[in-house]
Amino acid sequence: MTLDENSGDELAAQLMISPNAIKEAVRRSLLIFKKYRDVACWRFGDMRNGCLRRLNGQPFKIKGQRVKAEAETKGDSWHRLIGLDDVLANDRREVLMPIEGSKDALAALHFADAEARLSQIGVVAALGAGIKPLPDDVEKFRGRRVRIFGDADPAGQETVSSVGNLLLPVAKEVQIFNLSDLRRDDGSLVKDLFDLSRIAYDDFESNRDLWCLTDLDSKGERVHVLAKKPEFFLSSPSPPHVSPESHESHEFHVYPVSNSQELEKELVELAAHHACIAPNTAKKQRWSLLRDMAAVQKRIARKLSPAELKKAFARWHRISLPHLDSKKTHDDYFASFLAEFRKVRVPKGEGEALKKALARISILSLPELPKIPDVPESWQWIAALHRELARLSANGTYFLGCRDTAKAHHSLNKDSANTINGALEQLGVISLVRTGEVRPGGNASEFRYRYPLG
Repeated sequence: MTLDENSGDELAAQLMISPNAIKEAVRRSLLIFKKYRDVACWRFGDMRNGCLRRLNGQPFKIKGQRVKAEAETKGDSWHRLIGLDDVLANDRREVLMPIEGSKDALAALHFADAEARLSQIGVVAALGAGIKPLPDDVEKFRGRRVRIFGDADPAGQETVSSVGNLLLPVAKEVQIFNLSDLRRDDGSLVKDLFDLSRIAYDDFESNRDLWCLTDLDSKGERVHVLAKKPEFFLSSPSPPHVSPESHESHEFHVYPVSNSQELEKELVELAAHHACIAPNTAKKQRWSLLRDMAAVQKRIARKLSPAELKKAFARWHRISLPHLDSKKTHDDYFASFLAEFRKVRVPKGEGEALKKALARISILSLPELPKIPDVPESWQWIAALHRELARLSANGTYFLGCRDTAKAHHSLNKDSANTINGALEQLGVISLVRTGEVRPGGNASEFRYRYPLG
C-alpha cells in the first residue's frame, strides 16, 4: 500500500535531512512508503533486497523484542547490495557505499544534495556489518571509484576493510572514509554516516574532508585509498625542473636546502626580510612572510613542523616588536601567524606565474598548442595553460583553480573548466597532485604537466 504524498516530507522532517535526498531516493526506486505490520513504514531497497522502518521512528515489537529495522531477506539474499541496478542503468562512475543500513544511505544522498552532486553520485548500500558481497555484485563495480563508509567502531572498520579488499581487484579506486573521533552537535560521538548529518560546528570546521564528503577527488587525512599493489620508493626524486624565469621577482626569496640547519637559516632570513619597519604594517608583512613560507613548504614537499614555524615567527616578532601594537601580546601575534598560514591560497610566485602563463598563451596560434588527438580546441587551450605554468614552476608542480582555468578560453566557465581538467587528467596530459578546497578562498588544486614541455 502506498501512503499519501506527505510521507516523504514527514520522513525528511523526522530524520532532519534534505527533502531533495528523499525525492531522489524515490526517483531512483530505492524508497517507497507502505503499510507493514499495520503501521506506516518506509522501505529502502530495490528488487533484490531491502529493509523496513517505521515512519515515526519507533522500533518494531517482534516476538517481545524491540527492532529498529526489519530486513526482508535472509541467507545469501541478505548480502545483496542495494542500489546497484541504478548505478548500472545510469552508468554512475563514482559511488558512495554506506555499509550499515538505510538511514546511512539516505544520509549519503543528503550530503550529495548539500554539495550539489545529487544527480552525479551513485549510492550503494549494505544492510549491516556482517555483509559479504556476492561475486556478481562485486563485478558490477568494475572500473568505478568507490568511497566506503562504515560505523566508527571496530566491527565497522573491520567490515569496510574487508569489503574494500573484495572490491579492489575490479574497482578503479577504493577509498575508505574514517568517521572516528568526531562529535555531534549534542556532544556525543558520531557513530555512523547518518550521525554525521548532525556534526558539531567546530568539528565540521576543523575537518576539511567533511566539506567534500561526496567528492572522491578530495583526499585528505580521513580518506584512505587502498593500494592495488605495494609501492616502493627506492630511488631519489628527480631534480626539479627549473625555469630561468622562476625566480625573477625580487620578492621570491628561496634558497637551496640540503639539511635542516640550512632550512632553519632560510626561514629565519625570510622572517627578517619581512619584519615590520614601520607602524601599522604587521598584517601586510606577516602575510608576505607566510606566502614565502608556503612556497618553501611546497618546494620541500612537506609541511613545516611546529618547531620550524615557531622559530621563524620568533625572529619576525623580535625584529618587528618596536613597530607592533603594544596592546597585543606575543601570543596574540603568534595565534594570528598560525591561523593565517592555513589561509594561504597561493604561495609566493604562483600568482605572478599565472599572469605570465595567461599572457603567453594569449599570443599563441592553434598550431602552437599541445597536440592532443581528437579533442575540442578549448581543451587544447587549457592544456597550453598547464604547460606554461609547468615551465614557470621551480619543481614541476603548480597551483591552478577552476576559475583561473576558465580564463584560458572565452567559451569556458568554472564548471566546464573543472570538468575539462578532469578529462585531461584521465588522458594523461596532467596529473592531480593535491585536490583543492571547495569553498571561497580555499586552496587551489595542485597539478603536474605530463606532456613534453617543448
